[in-house]
Amino acid sequence: MQSGQTATTRKRRGDIQGLRAVGALLVAIYHIWVGRVSGGVDVFFIVSGYLLIGSLGRQAASGAPINLFHFATRLARRLLPASLFVIAVIVASAPFWLPKTRWLGTTYQFAASTAYVENWYLAFASIDYLARSQIGSVVQHYWAMSAQVQALLILAACLAALTLVRRRVSPITVLSFLVGISALSLAYSIYATQRNQAFAYFDSFARIWEFALGGIVALVLPRLSLTATQRVVGGWLGFALILSCGILLEVSTVFPGYAALWPTLAAAAILLCGEGPPLRYGVERLLAAPPLVWFGNISYSLYLWHWPVLVIYLTLWGESSAGIAAGFGVLAVSIVLAYLTTQLVERPMTAHKGDDRPWRTVFGTAGAVAAIAACLFVWKLQIERDITAEQQRIADAGRYPGAAAIDNAGAAPDGIPIHPGPFTVKWDNAEVYRGGCHQTLYDDALLSCSFGPKDAPNVLALVGGSHSAHWLPVLQSLLQRYEDWRIVTFTKSSCVLSTEQMSKVTEYQESCQVWNERLIARLTAEKPALVFTTSTRVIGGREEIPFGYQQQWQKLLDAGIGVVAIRDTPWFGFDVPECVEVHGPLSPRCAKDRAALPKEITAPLAIPRSDNLHFLDLTDRFCTDTECPPVIGNVMVYYDSSHVTATYMRTLSDDLRKRLLPILRRYTYTAQLEDNQGSAEAGAGSQ
Repeated sequence: MQSGQTATTRKRRGDIQGLRAVGALLVAIYHIWVGRVSGGVDVFFIVSGYLLIGSLGRQAASGAPINLFHFATRLARRLLPASLFVIAVIVASAPFWLPKTRWLGTTYQFAASTAYVENWYLAFASIDYLARSQIGSVVQHYWAMSAQVQALLILAACLAALTLVRRRVSPITVLSFLVGISALSLAYSIYATQRNQAFAYFDSFARIWEFALGGIVALVLPRLSLTATQRVVGGWLGFALILSCGILLEVSTVFPGYAALWPTLAAAAILLCGEGPPLRYGVERLLAAPPLVWFGNISYSLYLWHWPVLVIYLTLWGESSAGIAAGFGVLAVSIVLAYLTTQLVERPMTAHKGDDRPWRTVFGTAGAVAAIAACLFVWKLQIERDITAEQQRIADAGRYPGAAAIDNAGAAPDGIPIHPGPFTVKWDNAEVYRGGCHQTLYDDALLSCSFGPKDAPNVLALVGGSHSAHWLPVLQSLLQRYEDWRIVTFTKSSCVLSTEQMSKVTEYQESCQVWNERLIARLTAEKPALVFTTSTRVIGGREEIPFGYQQQWQKLLDAGIGVVAIRDTPWFGFDVPECVEVHGPLSPRCAKDRAALPKEITAPLAIPRSDNLHFLDLTDRFCTDTECPPVIGNVMVYYDSSHVTATYMRTLSDDLRKRLLPILRRYTYTAQLEDNQGSAEAGAGSQ
């Protein structure tokens, strides 16, 4: 990201440009080939703080007032031309290559990025389990620029307030002030990261300390005297730490917090050790080399372009990652676009300092933002018309038989559009996700909703994670015929009914464990007639009935509660609706090879068999003998990579009824279930 050299910076250091180049190249390389976060963004933050906050700190210490308006316009003149230009190009081109399944969410992110609040958009989206697969948008990387601008403006406002409160401010006072702000922000960052890391990652208040640290380095530097040996050792140690950060740390799951001290202190060490005459063996000689300085000059635009170019490639070629050759192609195109943007957009706009013409920057920015907003408004109107058309489509059983047509699964005949369509498929999920019925990743309180007659004496409890939750529509369709049964849900994102949790994220495991304990206590106390949950999980390429599942089932069986354990639905590993839109419903790229699925479950149970433990398997309603199609009976089966649409689930009503009805009869305590209901009621019947 742009760091910006200001007029008050004492001299231009080539190694700083090289440091920016290293940060930009690390970000691009890790995104393109490694699929992880490198910590390079934190290097940018330190450099920005060193140049900009350091400059303001020296200005405050000199007794000169800080003009926030002029600071903001200068910052805008450095950042916005290239930033808004890239957004404008992507907005103009997106309708031609971006799948319609992503249009609505992407328009919101375009708006958030243009307004420099993308970090907050992602922060709130990150706590939504169902939205996690949608976060990787073409402008997702704008979160860092958003956090940067917010943090810099907050720090500038704090320094301006300090100069207003105290007319004469000493350098020590300014330094102490920045140290205090940095300490407070770091403490908050550690707390917020432990409480909700996914949110804290994008929280600008959890990042302020990084920019303040850069300013502290700038103010300490004139008072620091290092020996040649200290400079050489410290500089190379910092360089090694920066390069190793993304390799040794899972940055995206532990940052910011104290873990972010790794790359930030490393960058600070390079800035401290690079001050002074170049040393023969110092790292500053490498960083000030012409190739790295050249990359440093285009590093801001390179950051802006590398991610959209990568996303466009992965989308058009239907890949989940770039190979070696394709990755070099993405990097080369990004470098060319970065160079052209720097030469034709960024430099002409910053060639004239124009501090006496700040309103030109204001009006220019307003005009560019208005143009982007107008394009987004027109695009949004078209999206809303398409959404309305899809919502008005009736999924009748005649045109949309769904599971009833499993043996002839394929594209819709006679031009019948697939339902749900690309604009509404992401919303076609179970009611459990609305009305406060479903628990999030981090929280452990039991949330519950009831569906069916309130006075029904028989209760079926639907429990587990999202793969349990997506069975709710077919259970509703089936049990709504019977006044003696109601459904009670206890579901939580990424949390199965088990004593052993599969998530790699510690916070998820801890909350899920507590949730499971509370759930078992609640179920054994209330004693529903049946518990409906998933029975299998693919582990290491094999589909198993985990022992942790069985331990929880045994507790329920011991309490006299029947357990219906249904085999998990196939996982595709890619966004199914998006693949169908790009490649078509009959493309083999969008189907799952049946032979690639794990074989039938044959492993013996580790717990005693019980007449109250019932296994169901409806895989034959999702797969033919050869494949698992993405579209069956003109109905889209999945709304992402593994979750089944509510529309398709409702078409399974007849199939589930045949297998579940004998079990329900055993647990019905009042009137007998009737078996003469017309199967026509089990059609899609949804809008």
